[in-house]
Amino acid sequence: MKPKCPSCRAEIATADINVASDVALCRKCGRITPASDLLDDVFDPAAVKDPPKGAWLQPTMDGVSMGATTRSPIAFFLVPFMLVWSGGSLGGIYGTQIMKGEFNLMMSLFGLPFLAGSIFFWGLTLMAICGKVEVTINRKLGRVFVGVGRIGWKRNFNLADITGVSEEVSHHRSRRGGTNTTRKIVLEGPQPIHFGSGLSEARRHFLIHALRAAKA
Repeated sequence: MKPKCPSCRAEIATADINVASDVALCRKCGRITPASDLLDDVFDPAAVKDPPKGAWLQPTMDGVSMGATTRSPIAFFLVPFMLVWSGGSLGGIYGTQIMKGEFNLMMSLFGLPFLAGSIFFWGLTLMAICGKVEVTINRKLGRVFVGVGRIGWKRNFNLADITGVSEEVSHHRSRRGGTNTTRKIVLEGPQPIHFGSGLSEARRHFLIHALRAAKA
């Protein structure tokens, strides 16, 4: 697949791309674009034809379905951790009240942060056990789903509004002074959609190439 001009979407010939100077010329509209930006628009056919374990690309009645599981070995750590967290904190705060048949307002309010933390981390745990990221495209209308079963986060989009598919890399300082790196898939357009941070590198890259192929 040849890269396309971000302005008129015409294909740009290899001869009009100078990687050394990071310049690409569109002969149709005359726009000059950084060559590095165009490379983000290219997909690898081999990567699409050979999905990694836990990823899929399937035709549907009116389009295509692609996605990958977010299953991860970290679930072996999260499950026992959450059992201890939930059993110790929530059991001690709310379980004792239920057993005694008494309501303690101050203790209940004190337990709200633990309850919120349990909900959040149980969500991460379920994603690590049986979560998925799925993108369906039917007649140029698409939907991104991230969740477990039918419960999760959803975003709809029009394929014609998507100007590119890229990988966003962000760095955050941890409490211990180190750096945490987060990688996401980005559907670029008037309202960018960011998702896929829970995918492994191989599954994330496969989904990026599959989306670029669908957009081409």
